[in-house]
Amino acid sequence: MKEFLMLIRENINYGSLTAQEMQEDIEKHMQWVESLIEKGHFKEGNPLDAEGCCIRGKERIVTDGPFIETKECISGFYFLLASSLDEAREIAKGCPSLELGAMVEVRPIIAADEEYGG
Repeated sequence: MKEFLMLIRENINYGSLTAQEMQEDIEKHMQWVESLIEKGHFKEGNPLDAEGCCIRGKERIVTDGPFIETKECISGFYFLLASSLDEAREIAKGCPSLELGAMVEVRPIIAADEEYGG
């Protein structure tokens, strides 16, 4: 199995869900993760705190927030196990955050031994 990184990109107001909505979202993710574990597609994953910073360029300019655009942030990640990008894409389509309007990005992870011939 190959490893894939799935990033969840959401509108920065995703944290403004009510306590009930947040709990329902957490439960959906837990159920999804359980199904991924049963099928052998889950390695690891966690939500990310809204705090953070970005460091850019030669000048090492630091800005607050992990925001890609002013309205978007990466709210969590999963390491998925799949035989191909096509399979990882199909797995990612089950992410509960998509129901809330999120976008997920799926990227193959290049193993160091593959990259450097080790």
